[in-house]
Amino acid sequence: MSEHHPEKRRYLRFPPPEWEVALIQCTDAPLSEEEFEPEIAGLVMEESRAGCGLVVLQRLLEGRLADGDRCMVKVARLGIILAEVRWVRPIDDGIVRVGLHYLEPAD
Repeated sequence: MSEHHPEKRRYLRFPPPEWEVALIQCTDAPLSEEEFEPEIAGLVMEESRAGCGLVVLQRLLEGRLADGDRCMVKVARLGIILAEVRWVRPIDDGIVRVGLHYLEPAD
């Protein structure tokens, strides 16, 4: 009989409001609010202090973002945050989930 280990996470996950959207700019250059030009929008599926999980149209990511890439993301009232794409997983035809990990500017 195999032993099941629950996934260990550093931070508690919580569901966002149903309408919460993340805006992504596909560069990691520090920006001001006025300079931020989002290229991708995704529906936030889960949040934590360290990152978020989004649902995005796959065609919006192609040639722009992949595992390990850095980007600038704006989620709700958090302001613009440097983030790293930790994973991209297909969930349906043309739709993917994206895991973003928030980074400190010096990371």
